[in-house]
Amino acid sequence: MRKTTVGATAVAATLIASLALASGGTATATTASGQGLRQTSLPVAVDPAADLTANPDRLNESWYVTAHVTAGGHHYGFLAHYLSAGDAKQGQASSAVSITDEDTGWYTKSEIVRPPRTGLSDKQGVDIHTDNITWTGDTKEQKLHAKVPEGTIDVTFRPQGNVLYNMGTGYIPMFGEAKYPNYEYAFPTMDTSGTLTLNGRTEKVRGESWLDRQWGPLPNIAAGEASWSWMNLNLSNGDKVSLWTTKESKKNTWATVLKPDGTQTVAEATITPDSSTLWTSPHTGKKYPTRWKVTIPGEHAKLNVKLYAKDQELVTPGPRYEGSAAVNGTYDHRPVTGATYVELTAGQ
Repeated sequence: MRKTTVGATAVAATLIASLALASGGTATATTASGQGLRQTSLPVAVDPAADLTANPDRLNESWYVTAHVTAGGHHYGFLAHYLSAGDAKQGQASSAVSITDEDTGWYTKSEIVRPPRTGLSDKQGVDIHTDNITWTGDTKEQKLHAKVPEGTIDVTFRPQGNVLYNMGTGYIPMFGEAKYPNYEYAFPTMDTSGTLTLNGRTEKVRGESWLDRQWGPLPNIAAGEASWSWMNLNLSNGDKVSLWTTKESKKNTWATVLKPDGTQTVAEATITPDSSTLWTSPHTGKKYPTRWKVTIPGEHAKLNVKLYAKDQELVTPGPRYEGSAAVNGTYDHRPVTGATYVELTAGQ
C-alpha cells in the first residue's frame, strides 16, 4: 500500500471505478469537495519490475522514454518509443526516435513500421531490438542505443526514487470507460548519461529521463473515434506530473502527481490549448497547438507550456505529435519551471 490522495468528486468517481476493477472487488476512497485533498490508501494494480517484460497476451504494448539532457553546450530533448498495436492480422509495430535541439529548434527523427511484436522477446525486463532502437535492462539499469539519420544516442538509464502509478493504482479506465482497461506506470526520474553523436561529432550526455510503460485495449484512434492529450511534467520543485485529457463520448482530464517524498495525488486538472498558436504540418496537413495553459487547482498550479520547436510530428503508423516543451508558471503559489513532452493524437 502507498500513501495517495484524491481530489474532487469527478476524479474520485473514476478512481473508485478503477480500484474496483484493479482489485477485483469493491473499493472506497475518501474525497473532498472543490480543491481539497484527503489521504487514502490504494492497492497497486501493476508490478513495475515484472511488467517491464513484453507479454504476448496484450494487444497493445508501449515502452516510451523521453529525456531532457545537455550535450556539447546545447540542451536536447530526445524520445524513443516502441509500440505494438493490434493482432497478427491487423496490427503493426512502430519504432520511433526523435531529437530536438531545445536551443535552436533543430529536429530530426527516425520512424519504422513492422509487423506486430517485431523486435520483442520474452526476456525479463526491457528487451527491444529494431532497426533504430536497441533497448535492454531492468529497474536498476537500462541501455539504449537509438539511431536517427544524422547519428546515434548511446545512453544508460538508472531509475531513481519512486514509481509513479497513474490514477494512483496503475490502472486507468481509458476514456472513462471500463471497456478500455489500461495499465500505466512510470519511472519519472532516471539518471541519464552517455553520448550523443550527430554528423560525426560525439558529445557527452548528462540529464534525466522519464520511462512510461502502458498497455491495454483502445478504440481506433487513427479513424478519429477518440483522441487524447498527454504531458509528463518535470517540475523544478521536484514534483512529477502525468497529465491526461481523453475524449471519446465524453471528455476526462486528470493529473497524477508524484511528490518527492513518494506521496501520490490524483487531482482534477485542465489543459487548454492556445488556438491562436496552431501549427499546420506540411507533412500531413494536421493542425496542432504549440502552447497550452495547464491548471491543477488542488495543487494551486497555473502553468504555461510552450514547444521548443513546431515541427515535431511523427507520421507513422498514424499522425501524432511528440514534442519537447518548456514549462513555467506558479505551483503552490510559488514560481516554478520545468520541461515536458507533449503527446497529441491526430484527432485533436
